[in-house]
Amino acid sequence: MHASSFRATWLSLALVGLWADSARPQDPPAKDATADKTAQNPAKSTNPNLPDLYPKRPGPDPIPAVALGPVLPTHPIARTAPGPSWIAADAAALPKDRKGIWILDFAFKPVRMIDVDLPGKGRRRVHYMYYRVVNRTGKPRMFVPQFTLVADSGKRYEDVVLPQAVKNIQAREDPTKELLGAVSIMGIIPPSTKEGVDDAVYGVAIWDDVDYKADSFKVFVRGLSDGYQNIQPPDGAKPYTRYKALRADFTRPGDEHKPNEREIRIADPAYEWAYYP
Repeated sequence: MHASSFRATWLSLALVGLWADSARPQDPPAKDATADKTAQNPAKSTNPNLPDLYPKRPGPDPIPAVALGPVLPTHPIARTAPGPSWIAADAAALPKDRKGIWILDFAFKPVRMIDVDLPGKGRRRVHYMYYRVVNRTGKPRMFVPQFTLVADSGKRYEDVVLPQAVKNIQAREDPTKELLGAVSIMGIIPPSTKEGVDDAVYGVAIWDDVDYKADSFKVFVRGLSDGYQNIQPPDGAKPYTRYKALRADFTRPGDEHKPNEREIRIADPAYEWAYYP
């Protein structure tokens, strides 16, 4: 099952939450105790015999606060370089970014493969990217990532929901850290505010049935920033929006009949920030 349908539903609920939050009335100015229980009688202007004040009628219940998503579990790590097997993306803003956007810190390992038993499909070899995210923006951020693998043939693969594969990958990469898959990774990342320590969320993107004939492929990661660009084509075509995303490039020279993850190599440069539709 693809994560895209879950992601679309989750985003719809989040937008409803944002609307409810923006629609909530501002706190009224402070009033004395008498004013809280009574109000001016507007009918007194036509009938002087009426009392100056009359009891207030109860108003509607306040709009309850809406949680945009669960708070994701984090793991404390030293705020240093992630290690030789990791690629850390520079989270600094680019000159083409609009002012005031936020960008999450993202580090990933090169794409690997693992065998897993899939319901109805038997034992399969899937591709995956193990990654971690840190929120150094100072505020909680909603994280709804989208991982798309694009082969050199142009064929696209979206990350899939494979709970058993997530368990196998966690056991392989680091059994001590809770690993989140395509659906469980959607939620709020709390800000990392400790001195010298980061609170990291660990996740994995998984792709099934990737063509072994591909000699290279790219992985596009959206959801790491709120950056976007509204594009007005010069020919008068319909305007569209591009979103800030990370693109990681990989090569895989080797035998399509005997695929091996050691043949997957990170390109140089390993990644690029850009804006994509």
